[in-house]
Amino acid sequence: MRNALRAHIAASLQDCMGDEGSPLSQARVALKRRYLGHGYEADAERRERGLSTYVDRSVMETIEWAKPCLMRIFSNSELLRFEPRSPGQEQAAEDASAYINHLIFSKNIFRIVHDVLTDGLYQRLGWCLVHAPVSRSRRMRRLSGLSREEVLALMCDPRLAPDAPGAPELHVERREECRPEGEDAAPTYDVTIRRMVESREIRLDPVPSEQVLISGDAQDVEHARFVAFWQIRTASDLRREGWPETLIATLPAYESGRTMPETRTGRELNSSGPEAPGREGRAQGFGAVPPGREFKVFEAWFDFDIDGDGLAEKVKAVFAGEAHNCVVMGWEEWPMYRPPLFSACSVPLPHQVGGLCVADLVSDVQDLRTEVTRQYLDNLALANQGELVVNEGRLDGSVEFDSLLARGVGAVHRIKGDASITPLPVSTSSADALSGLQMCESLAERRTGISSRTQSLGEAALPNTATGASIVEEAVNQRMELVARVYAETFFKPLGRYLLHLLYACRDKGLELRLFGRPMAFDLHSWDPDMDIACCSAMSGSSRQKQVATYANILELQYKMLKELGGASPIGLEQLVHTCHKLAEASGLEAPERFFGTREAAREAQRRMLASRQAEARSKGEEVRRIESQRGAQLRAVEQAQQAQAALEKQKLALRAEESRAKLALDARKLAMEERKAG
Repeated sequence: MRNALRAHIAASLQDCMGDEGSPLSQARVALKRRYLGHGYEADAERRERGLSTYVDRSVMETIEWAKPCLMRIFSNSELLRFEPRSPGQEQAAEDASAYINHLIFSKNIFRIVHDVLTDGLYQRLGWCLVHAPVSRSRRMRRLSGLSREEVLALMCDPRLAPDAPGAPELHVERREECRPEGEDAAPTYDVTIRRMVESREIRLDPVPSEQVLISGDAQDVEHARFVAFWQIRTASDLRREGWPETLIATLPAYESGRTMPETRTGRELNSSGPEAPGREGRAQGFGAVPPGREFKVFEAWFDFDIDGDGLAEKVKAVFAGEAHNCVVMGWEEWPMYRPPLFSACSVPLPHQVGGLCVADLVSDVQDLRTEVTRQYLDNLALANQGELVVNEGRLDGSVEFDSLLARGVGAVHRIKGDASITPLPVSTSSADALSGLQMCESLAERRTGISSRTQSLGEAALPNTATGASIVEEAVNQRMELVARVYAETFFKPLGRYLLHLLYACRDKGLELRLFGRPMAFDLHSWDPDMDIACCSAMSGSSRQKQVATYANILELQYKMLKELGGASPIGLEQLVHTCHKLAEASGLEAPERFFGTREAAREAQRRMLASRQAEARSKGEEVRRIESQRGAQLRAVEQAQQAQAALEKQKLALRAEESRAKLALDARKLAMEERKAG
């Protein structure tokens, strides 16, 4: 298996781009030389002839003007946001967004944006390595002047027992002190405690572009057939990582003083001489392999069938040496879905992992500006102190050539006889050269959209209306907005997704940390690693004042909606606090939760307000029901009284009818009696 992996690695390295001498490496060297303002091969000859050796800095100016805009865009505290894919994942998505943003910003977002994205601007590809290595460090603690009882108590500590997990190494030495004769005192001891500490943390390390190799036919890093990253490691580093001594002894040593051309070009800026020699000749300590011996160690990720099932698995292999003599140190099946390297390209080409960069767009403009400026300066030099024609005459004429060679202001040149000195006429082309330089400047701005006006508009560039100024500002920022969107979609979004998968894979328990001014606990296994992700940074080069004004308008609209709609408003206290946070961040204030509280506190306050309103509504409902019940009882009492009154009236009518009937009967009897009497 080791031989098969070695053959596969050697064959894959031959098809990779980015190796020393490859077209990509040569292009990076040329771009870095232009960025640093290095001259050209003909400069030595021009310097001897007294001509100008000026070098234009269009590449450096373009890159340096682009960096503040990118720093402002990607220094937003809410860089990434995860979206739930099911109704029950809202809280998990919010927790994942909070923790991943905290993780990125706690790992020095400045270096990621400055180093990786800057490499993408002028080295075609910037690289970042995301990993969670197990680091082993040896820590030492020294205690001096301990008594015998203190030493014994220290040795009886169960944490320092030899069979304890991660037990340290104890070394006790008696201190010899000179005392006057006859004086007896208790001896003292010095104790040295050495402990090997292991730790594991997620790291985001910017990687130099020249230290990454990738398949030339790769369309993206995730699906590349071969990706490798190398570092110069010492034997001491390999021992600390746990590699066996027998394996270290078989590794090919790295050639002292050999560096990539890109690295040499950068180091020439501050170095005082050639590359420093290797450290082999210095005192390195004991052992067959000196601790300072250097090795070129690769970590590679590729597809290979290591279990013989006929299906290729994603494999990580560690090897040392170049392709022809590499030694495979170890391999394993890679548990993640992609390599841990992430690329940033400012001008990508379709269907290619690599492309161009912003520096490519202005490198020829820099050459053109350099040539035009040199000719302009040469023309000025000739116009101010041009060449002379010396006619020594036919008879006894002579000229003092030393005075001619040392020309100066107000100098006197002596001639004898019929000798004469005539200056050669020089036609100035300064106006044409200046117009050519202006043309080159406008050409660079059209290609990149980056200039001094991208960051600040001059008075001459401001139109008469605020709308016109806004249009000009948006126009000059469109190119940087495109670069920022490219970085967001191709670098930060894959980076955030991989971080979520890495957390899910390497953490076997929850996390507790302090965020937003309060302690928070996260259950990582409740997160879905495949949640949708969005890069929510401000994708425009708009000024801070414009962002503040935008957030202020949003806050005013939210307040109006909340005031007019009341409980029916879709805007709540949480949305208001979120807008206040954004307003504070746009104003350049840190920790906005100290001013407006956290969104969680706003959500809890909103819940309490809703509960209070519901309780108040329930109380009002109960009061209404009580009043309605009393009113119903009163109505029923009135109805009963009316019914009783009607019954009484009915009884009265019945009595009256009975009285009428009794009276009629009495009258009838009286009439009958009268008739009997009369008869």
